[in-house]
Amino acid sequence: MSPSHYGWATLAIAFLAGCGESVAPFDGVHDFELRFDVGQTVRSAVVHVPPSYDGSRAVPLVLAFHGAGMTGAQMQDFSGLDDPADRLGFVVVYPNGAPDWEAAEADDLPFARALIERLGDRLRIGRTYATGFSRGGFFTMRLACEESRRFAAVGIVAATMPADLAATCNPATRIPTLLMVGTLDLLVPIDGDSASGRLSADSTIRLFARRNGCNLQTPSVGYLPDTAADNRRIRFERYLDCGAETILYVVEGGNHTWFGGDADAGWLIGAFFLSGGR
Repeated sequence: MSPSHYGWATLAIAFLAGCGESVAPFDGVHDFELRFDVGQTVRSAVVHVPPSYDGSRAVPLVLAFHGAGMTGAQMQDFSGLDDPADRLGFVVVYPNGAPDWEAAEADDLPFARALIERLGDRLRIGRTYATGFSRGGFFTMRLACEESRRFAAVGIVAATMPADLAATCNPATRIPTLLMVGTLDLLVPIDGDSASGRLSADSTIRLFARRNGCNLQTPSVGYLPDTAADNRRIRFERYLDCGAETILYVVEGGNHTWFGGDADAGWLIGAFFLSGGR
């Protein structure tokens, strides 16, 4: 999807960035790896700072969580989030799982908290957002359920709510939520999977819509402009009368991937964050 479709989102940056303070002046390094101890484990993340950042004001921060078997660097290449980060003016960080999110030996919630704090020591950070693909999307949902005060919005790609998390999901605050799924996803079926204990995409977005105080009866339904010859159409279901924006994108003909083309997940999520987050 063309970046020009979201040019309006740049107007929101100054309002949404906040007024965070940095401990150290900006050192001019726009791409680096951050490593630090969390308990007894060394954790790390790849950080990309947009060229426009000079330390003079706070900018939004997006945490992008990779899928199973991936690394932060692979998520950086796979998602293409550096492009909207550069054009819309937000910092994007690609954390590394240990080796995957919610692995038995991982302590991922403290890692996410510490990562935000460490970046705040080095950069002037405003509002913070989270997005994730597949297993990283499951972890993003956990952050929405358990750490909603830390995040201004979440964007979830190719993941639906695990039933055990759904049973305990009670965000402390309403949190703008974007969910994006494909109709041909065999790993995370759009209609749910009782064997793996995952809800359908509809049940997942309605759970967040309910928590966000939305009218569940009549979501606004339509299609994005179909400009790419890729045999896919992108339907949206936007819930109304919400205390926090809640929207489902269904990629008709889409499989288990971070979407591009008309359904460019990076641009849709970036614009959603900078226009609809708290």
